[in-house]
Amino acid sequence: MRITSNTTGSRTYCARRTIEDTLTAVSQTIRKLRKSFKKLWIKFQIRQMQSVLQELNDEQLDRMSIKRDGIKEHAKHLITYEYDGL
Repeated sequence: MRITSNTTGSRTYCARRTIEDTLTAVSQTIRKLRKSFKKLWIKFQIRQMQSVLQELNDEQLDRMSIKRDGIKEHAKHLITYEYDGL
């Protein structure tokens, strides 16, 4: 009678599981990096919009109904507003 060993199957399972865990960790890290980059990009765009609005004179701001002390909030609204259609 011949005795067979199941260690080969368990090694394969263990190796496959290790690879799956590694791929999961990598994909989670990539997702976090994308999210962080997106936040940084939005902050950059808001600062750029603020800069442009700050350069306008008071008359131009009045025509757009923007007060100088509300420029930051207005810039944030312009960048983050998502139009949902009609």
